[in-house]
Amino acid sequence: MYSKPTLNDKLSLLVQGLGDHGEGICDLNGYTLFVEGALPNEHIQAHITEAQRTYGRAHLDSITEASPDRVSAPCPIFNACGGCQIMHLSYEAQLLLKRQNVINAVSLHPNLSHITVSSCTPSPQQFAYRNKAQLPVAGTKEDFRIGLYARNSHNLVDVEACLVHCELGEKVYKIIRPLIQQSSLTPYDYSTGRGNLRHLLIKTAIHQQQVLVTLVTNGPVPLHDLANAIMQHAPEVKGLVQNINTQSGNTILGKEYKLILGSPHLFETLNHLLFRISSASFFQVNTLQAEQLYAKALQLADIQSHETVLDAYCGIGTLTLQAAQKAKKAIGIEYTPEAIEDAQFNASYNYISNVDFLCGPAEKLIQKLDSIDVVLLNPPRKGCERVFLEHLVKLKPRSIIYISCNPSSLARDLNFLHGRGYTADCIYPFDMFPQTTHVECVVKITQQ
Repeated sequence: MYSKPTLNDKLSLLVQGLGDHGEGICDLNGYTLFVEGALPNEHIQAHITEAQRTYGRAHLDSITEASPDRVSAPCPIFNACGGCQIMHLSYEAQLLLKRQNVINAVSLHPNLSHITVSSCTPSPQQFAYRNKAQLPVAGTKEDFRIGLYARNSHNLVDVEACLVHCELGEKVYKIIRPLIQQSSLTPYDYSTGRGNLRHLLIKTAIHQQQVLVTLVTNGPVPLHDLANAIMQHAPEVKGLVQNINTQSGNTILGKEYKLILGSPHLFETLNHLLFRISSASFFQVNTLQAEQLYAKALQLADIQSHETVLDAYCGIGTLTLQAAQKAKKAIGIEYTPEAIEDAQFNASYNYISNVDFLCGPAEKLIQKLDSIDVVLLNPPRKGCERVFLEHLVKLKPRSIIYISCNPSSLARDLNFLHGRGYTADCIYPFDMFPQTTHVECVVKITQQ
């Protein structure tokens, strides 16, 4: 039985693991402590800052014995910013950690004990890999902050430069940041509802060297003068889009999009196909790693020329169109209308005619299908809806290729499919997000 510590207690601790958000985990006679900045196998000095009934948090005061995997984080605001959680961990150790996180998620389900987890495929770039910058805005006109939230808080850290954003995106950000701050826009305040700029989004096509800028505003604010200035100073910006979000909560995007200047799209190459991407459309944030991930998914699928393929949660058709090149027919399902419009354009632009795109909830549209040979899944973090999986197994596909950004929901869905006659042998992790705890996985699921 543990003895619960009290606030400000000073303790000598051994760090035994890392949490989902990169914090060190210590066991104090059965009581769990989370220590920000600590790494496994480190001996540390810390004091208690929070003491709940079964867990607490402690502040790292000093490191008595450092981990051999500890490195000096190259980002000057790493300790303040919540964008990257494990930049102080060597890259080799990051890959081992991500593989272990997948193993841990699978181990919670005894039915999945036969599944092995491959080594984690490293990202081609450890830094400057993100093709998307999503930056909230806060402060006042005099203290106009654009950046990222501090860890475990809604306090905004002003970010002048980010090491994980791609080079062109960073170049454009450094140009347009002062233009925004000097414009007539004011930072939005969630507590009062005042101010008109909520978020800045920068999407970059790294192969095509194009940028699309989206400003999220609290209402229909005039942006033409700012748009002209941005596109004059940053010619790589092909368009500026306004997203209007008048909701009081912290949802980033509203439903209304308005083109202010230029094009509402950018174009990017992925595995020899050209894709149109809109402001509202999903596209993997690590382009180079996405090419490797999709290549592995298609290798596992082993699609034959007489087969029909379903790509659920298909986005703009990045994987659907690659699958269609190998199949007799491909079907893509996507909930976002703008993404479906992009997908249909992409099929036509790439001269791929054996594909149909359906817009709506996957759990409803799948009920309209009869015969499917191979299913490609890439759901959001919450995983697949139970009703979707129920109808999926009724189609009796020979193979399901599941891409996941959340090992916990992946393991849950694998466990469900195992109970319906489907099994998997090996999960392949991919490091899509270096310097963070996030990991992407792909797994082939077949009938038992």
